[in-house]
Amino acid sequence: MRVTVQAKPFASALSLAAGMLDARVKKVAALQYARLTAENDRVIITANVLDFALQLSLSATIEAEGEIALRSEKLASLATSVPPDANITIVDDGAMVSIRCGRSRFKLTTLPIDVLPSTSTIKKEIGRVTIERPQLIALLSKPAFAITTEQTRFNLHGVFLHDAAQGLTAVAADGHRLARVVAPGISGLSQDRRLIIPKPAIKVLLRLLGGKDAEPVTLRRSAALFEAESSGFSFVSKLIDADYPAYERLLPVPSDNWVIVNSVALTQALGRIAAAMPDETLLRLVGLTWAAPEQSLRLCIVHAPDVADDPVEADVKGRGRLAVQIKYLQQLLAELGSERVRIDAGTCPNSGVLITDPNDPNITIVQMPCFWGAEVAEAA
Repeated sequence: MRVTVQAKPFASALSLAAGMLDARVKKVAALQYARLTAENDRVIITANVLDFALQLSLSATIEAEGEIALRSEKLASLATSVPPDANITIVDDGAMVSIRCGRSRFKLTTLPIDVLPSTSTIKKEIGRVTIERPQLIALLSKPAFAITTEQTRFNLHGVFLHDAAQGLTAVAADGHRLARVVAPGISGLSQDRRLIIPKPAIKVLLRLLGGKDAEPVTLRRSAALFEAESSGFSFVSKLIDADYPAYERLLPVPSDNWVIVNSVALTQALGRIAAAMPDETLLRLVGLTWAAPEQSLRLCIVHAPDVADDPVEADVKGRGRLAVQIKYLQQLLAELGSERVRIDAGTCPNSGVLITDPNDPNITIVQMPCFWGAEVAEAA
């Protein structure tokens, strides 16, 4: 095998491959190696960590076709350390591989190809859609903050994709909050409750989608695998082997008790409340109250209402009295990323708080409130 590639795209591809490695994966030597295949004026880089795998295709000058296996982190370090417009030549010398760039020469050890694990492929397809890249990025990234970290709730360890009446829908939840994002008008990928993409796979796929390429992405699935494919890459992941719970019953119905407030103004007010919070406070709760006709949202410290009273200009209808953990509200505002936010108190004191973007009906967040009374219990 003898192949020449441009340094910048080669380094970018290898960095994606090396980014799949974590402490668990590094315990298995073979999983640290990427397969490089030279054929038909392309170099195919395949990285496989068993739970998921990616394949990247780059243009190259092929003088001799072949396959080799090299440590992805080492090769990525070399490729990123040379000028981006330089050419890198890779020559298979048998037990070692020569890496040449300008007057520099390096040798890396290889691994026999047959030691590498085989890559899983979808054999029985049960769903397929083609989606624009920005839509897919929104489906995977916006709800991801709500993925649980509790080990016992393994069926909530990823983003659940399924067909719904509104379109292809992505959901994540952790018991404190739930996030749902819809790609309107797209269906045909999944009719069941088992297309749950693990969080580590989502992180890798989002890095793949983060480039400048704007081509649509084809999504496919089988009973156990999920695949995303576009020009230049293919990514396949195992699914979480579980049914996603019936989250729909947790979605509150919009009511006439709501407030719409500027997101930046609310974020700044939450920062002020957090700064004024007494040091001994264990459960850091912010109180949100409003009552028409006063056109303001008032923030206070639930445990110490006399310490802070911070009104923020807002559009108000009806009335509301909510207690929410500050860290959760701050995080969801950052993830929502909207100019304004609508907070709906609902009509039942124990129901979730409905949080939406007034200008984007495709994003819904439900935040479970905390008890606000004579005694403050743990968050729901």
